This record gives sequence, structure tokens and C-alpha cells, in this order.
Amino acid sequence: MIKVPFLVGATASGKTDAAILIAEPISAEIISADSRQIYKGMAIGTAQPTNEEMERVPHHFVNCLDIDKTFSAGEYGRQARRKIEELQDKGIDPYIVGGSGLYVSALADDFFEGPSADPEIRERLKEIADREGVGKLFEKLQEVDPVSAENIMPSDYRRIERALEIYQLTGIPISEARKQKSNPPPYQPAMIGLKWDREVLYDRINSRCLQMLEQGLIEEVKSLTKGLDIEAPDFFDKYNALNSVGYAEVINHLRGEYDYDEMVRLIQRNTRRFAKRQISWFGRDSRIQWVELTADGFTEEAAFRIIDILHTEDIL
Repeated sequence: MIKVPFLVGATASGKTDAAILIAEPISAEIISADSRQIYKGMAIGTAQPTNEEMERVPHHFVNCLDIDKTFSAGEYGRQARRKIEELQDKGIDPYIVGGSGLYVSALADDFFEGPSADPEIRERLKEIADREGVGKLFEKLQEVDPVSAENIMPSDYRRIERALEIYQLTGIPISEARKQKSNPPPYQPAMIGLKWDREVLYDRINSRCLQMLEQGLIEEVKSLTKGLDIEAPDFFDKYNALNSVGYAEVINHLRGEYDYDEMVRLIQRNTRRFAKRQISWFGRDSRIQWVELTADGFTEEAAFRIIDILHTEDIL
């Protein structure tokens, strides 16, 4: 089978920088496996590749979906697999890059379609969320499917709802259901991960959060929400894309729920927690060859070491 390279890792680990250095010389194209970079207008808060970077190396599934749309891992898997095949038919090497575990799994593992939505179950879950908060549903998800809970934000109602719905319909956690052999990928994943010392990564996260604010994250959120009622109780239900780390905290700050300094603290804390869940998710995947990085010269160092692995895997 043809081997397709994957580059994974936690947020702020430098995946985009390293991937561009590798993809550009071989005219490969990057397929993003990031569930938030796919949305339009969310360039700063999701660290989307810049226009210059996308001119150097074409990226797919970046900045292409309106914020009022939902895009499941299943739909991503279907479309991204078609894109991989399309590129290969043209003689172009695809390179999968991202940190969303469910998106990566949709391309690297057997494809899980899942049962159709059940309106009664969803209504019951909505009643619980309205009465006791989304956090209560997340606690239930942690009880029945702790593996999936590690890769879902505690405030991401849509994904929590779907995971609980599947569990109630099948009696099987979605993380286990995805292991069912139904739609294996028509290629062999060659998976590489970027790994940092935990404290160094957290320092990088804290610095990047401040940099995003300096770049205009608050102004970006104001632009995205112009004309929308951010005070509405169901705002994040309608615009689940904005129920993301960085965006949710800024919106709550704009609602007057806390001041600027508290907003910064929460963005940094919640991003670190998200990274911890990513590390746990990818840490269970024995296929990943880890590239451990230091604080200095990481980009070129990572690229050279990844290239060595790709040569060993007979991909380059």
C-alpha cells in the first residue's frame, strides 16, 4: 500500500512550520487535520497558516467553512480521503498535518459512520444541558467514554451530545465503535509526532496566547460576531465553531463576565489543558514515531529529523 505521512502533536508544537519546510521542496500539499482551522475568519485564534505559507505550500481544509456550519469528523474523513486520492491521481504527495485527534483518526484508522441522529435522545440531553449545564453532560461522557472525553472540549456541546447519543444508541463508547473494521484507509499511515518537554510546551503556549492577543484576537472575534447576539443563551449552540479555546473566553469577556487579565489567564490555562488532552490522545498511538525537540532551532531540527524518518519509511 502507498504510505501517506502524518505529522501530529499538541497545539503550539510547531507542526505547520516543520511541515512547510518538508513539503515545499518536494511539492507536496498539506491536508489540515485541525477541526478549527477549517473555519473562515478564525486565522489568529487557530494559528492558521498565513497567506504566504499557503502560497509556498497549498493547504486543504483551511479557512473554507462558515462559522455557523458544523463539520463532523465523519464528514471530514469522507472529504479528506477523497482529497488524498485526488492528489495522488495527479502525482502529488499529500501530507496530513494537525492536532485534532478525531480528524487524524478519521484518516488513519477504520472509518466509523455511526448511527443516524435520534431526536428523542438529543432532546433529553438538551434538557440536561439547559437545566444543569454542559459540564454535567461532559461528566457523563467522562464516565462512559473517558478516551473520547480527552479529545473534546468540556464546553463543546455538539461533540459531547454526539458521543453520548452514540453510546445510548449502541451501548458502546464511540472511541470503541471507531475501532470496528468497516472502512480502512486505502493507504498506510506513516505517523510522526512532535514532542516537547511539558513545561517548555506550556511556556510556548503561554507566549503564543499573548502573541495572538497582540495580533488582534479580540478584534477578530468582534468581526466574527458583528451583528450576532453574543448574549443569547443558545449562542454557542448556533455557532459551535466559536465555542473554542481563545474565542469562547474572549466572547465571555465581551459579555462582561470577567476582566481582561482573567480572560488572558483562562485562555492560557484552557489551552494548556487542551494540549494535555492532545498529548494523552496521541500518546496511546503506538504507530507514532516521536521527534523530541529542544527550545532552540526546533523548526529546522524537526524538519531534518522528520525527513530522515520519511527516508527510512521509503516515502522520500
